[in-house]
Amino acid sequence: MRIPGLRSIANRKAAALFRLTAGFVFSQVLSTCVRLGIFAQLENGPRSAEQLARDSGIRPDKMQLLLEQAERLDLVTQVQPGSWMLDDAGAVVAGDQGIRQMVLHHEMLYRDLETPENLLKNPDKETRLKSFWAYARGRQTLEMKEDTAQDYSALMRSSQSMLADCILDAHDFGRYGSILDVGGGDGSFLTACAERHPNLHLHLFDLPVVADLARKNLTANGLENRTSVHGGDFVSSSIPTMADCVCLVRILCDHDDDRVRDILQNLYASLRPGTKLMIAEAMSGPSEGARLAAVYFSFYFLAMGSGRCRSDADIKALLLESGFGKPRTVKTNNPLLATLVFAER
Repeated sequence: MRIPGLRSIANRKAAALFRLTAGFVFSQVLSTCVRLGIFAQLENGPRSAEQLARDSGIRPDKMQLLLEQAERLDLVTQVQPGSWMLDDAGAVVAGDQGIRQMVLHHEMLYRDLETPENLLKNPDKETRLKSFWAYARGRQTLEMKEDTAQDYSALMRSSQSMLADCILDAHDFGRYGSILDVGGGDGSFLTACAERHPNLHLHLFDLPVVADLARKNLTANGLENRTSVHGGDFVSSSIPTMADCVCLVRILCDHDDDRVRDILQNLYASLRPGTKLMIAEAMSGPSEGARLAAVYFSFYFLAMGSGRCRSDADIKALLLESGFGKPRTVKTNNPLLATLVFAER
């Protein structure tokens, strides 16, 4: 920092290091704004700190303290003395339910990561995330109860919108007559596909209790005549074979390599020759988005008790090992959310 030509570089690196050491505090500013409904209150235009304090049930001086920190993180901005409105990042959070739900979900993750060295030493330790993601490690999945499936399905649904857009912008599913979403949850991805491609026939495969949720959701969206829903386990049950393209959206990343091999080998044994397979999930890689995703998901999966953030090369190797051919990578416009890998049965 004493060298004039290098001072700006040193300051930038110092600020980056401080973001790491103080990052939890920054995330708690965001989390507090979400829990207090600050972004929702500012969606319709500027409001005063006093108004926000009254509606949030906290003292005006403490609301002012929160807003000042949120402004420093580009979440809100003071348009004139005492009047606050959304800044760019705050507007994105306000407009996307999935982000808000993930921020609230992080309360569970942060408790599990309070002492991550204990998880590294004892990865079999019970955690909140292991209980929440009930299908982790293949625990009696076919006997899963509806309320358990509803909890994690709701979070997956709320965080699906941006991911679906990312995938659909990167690949034209209109070239197929039909697609099958394996592990498709309540059908949110298929619903997004249906909006883009009105002639596409839709199939969904998931655990029986989740498949029931999917039928209700797809019917509520007026898609019952375009969809077929199938229940089963993607390791032990035969996979339906009528689709031209089979999709695994955020599926392989949740599982360890041995279970991924079981999933892929069951798919290979079930599908017709020539069927396309698409894997879409956040993958490690050289881009900033891929690097950030890998750090986040690696420790998320540590707390969850299964899965890992793989590179596209890792996934291609697993595909080839399972018998699939012609693996190729398709980049999306947001590697923080997903990269696509295609292969052929």
